[in-house]
Amino acid sequence: MKKTRISDFWFYKFRYQIAYGTLFLAYLAIIFYTIFIAPNGLTSAEIESAKSSANINFANIFSGEIINLPFRLLQSLSISLLGLSNFSIKLPAVVVSLATIFAIIRLAHIWFERGTATLAAVIAITSSQFFFIAQNGTPEILYVFYPIVLILSGALFLKTKKISALIISASTLVFNFYTPLNIYVIIALALTILAHPHLRFSLIREVRKNKLIAGAILVVGAIPLAIAVLNDFSIVKNIFGIPESLTMFENLGVLLSNLLSFSSKSSGGVISPIISPPVLILIAIGLYFTLSAKHTTKSYLINIWTIILLLVCVINPNLTAILFTPILILTITGLQSLIQTWYTIFPQNPYARVLGLIPISFFVVSLLLTSLNNFHQNYIYSPEIVSNFNQDLKLLAENSDKNRVLMVSENEKTFYEILEKQKSAKIVSDFSGEEIIVSRAAFEKIKIPKNYKIKKIIVSERKDNADRFYILTKS
Repeated sequence: MKKTRISDFWFYKFRYQIAYGTLFLAYLAIIFYTIFIAPNGLTSAEIESAKSSANINFANIFSGEIINLPFRLLQSLSISLLGLSNFSIKLPAVVVSLATIFAIIRLAHIWFERGTATLAAVIAITSSQFFFIAQNGTPEILYVFYPIVLILSGALFLKTKKISALIISASTLVFNFYTPLNIYVIIALALTILAHPHLRFSLIREVRKNKLIAGAILVVGAIPLAIAVLNDFSIVKNIFGIPESLTMFENLGVLLSNLLSFSSKSSGGVISPIISPPVLILIAIGLYFTLSAKHTTKSYLINIWTIILLLVCVINPNLTAILFTPILILTITGLQSLIQTWYTIFPQNPYARVLGLIPISFFVVSLLLTSLNNFHQNYIYSPEIVSNFNQDLKLLAENSDKNRVLMVSENEKTFYEILEKQKSAKIVSDFSGEEIIVSRAAFEKIKIPKNYKIKKIIVSERKDNADRFYILTKS
């Protein structure tokens, strides 16, 4: 009688598919919870992004309008098709974050063992920083997506020499130029290629045809940006993320607080700490093994990349999203090193190898639960986080119909004019209708006519400034 082995069971044969399917469903559940069940609203950055996307001026595209153009087009399409709402503003980031997860898994399969690649997806999805970026309706997700795709496509080209991988790599390189701060990723990659002998040799020996294809894509793709820079040189300042003022020591304190502190007072909407104590341990282990294997391409890239991006974040500590990729890779490297070290101790003992996975699995599950709890508690209850969100659009949608007449302040006008363009509201500047909805900001500045009275006050769940809109009717 044939002895039954664990490899004969269906759940073992499809263990990776089951794991990735479960992760995908968990990710969708987290996003659904964040947007629909516990929605904190929109940050000021999301409102500005929506205004910018919905009002793209193609007649003036060769200007500051060209920055983050791919994301803005996607967001503009989402708002046009679904109407202006929290969901339509956030949907592009959700879509790009899904693509990012698949790219992370694929890259992890190239750089690490298959089991570690699965854990890489767990670590990425359960990061509180990734939760926030994934549903944040701003181009911030591109700080993660572009570098991952660029490294992945470059690695695939070096491995397979497929033209498709080269085209994707060169195109992604071009898109990086259009996203502020990603120029530093390109600088880090360029320095890696120049510093690493194998990469430098591969570039020199690459066939002429491939060099021409990549060069043509880079030149053609960079022409619109070059024209825009000639028309408005301040774009360069935007691309390099140069702040108005520079206070290095103060910025360093803010950066360390955002990265490591559970009580950061300068969140800007970011869930802190970005690096939890367990992740910090894995990063330290990953950094040790990365420095030990300093001859590898991965080590060159991560070391150079981390140094450059840390310097950028010291200059502008609100840009911690660009650190996500090196933090993730160092974390995965630390986890992979732990597994490999254990296997080295017990190279032939199957029981010890299996038992060694139990504490590692427990560690990863604990990391998942800790990150989820940290995100939930901060997102719902932290005053520093909650104060960054505006619930006005959601409240307006729940308490009025598409025939609403709005009176808003000058600062709010551009945003709510999107509703007017979609025929979901009428913006007025004087009292002329039977019923007018007045925003809090406008209500504080205008004089209410005697023939109008307050019918209803639309309030939020916030403790401070809860009165968001006043519904006035003509008496």
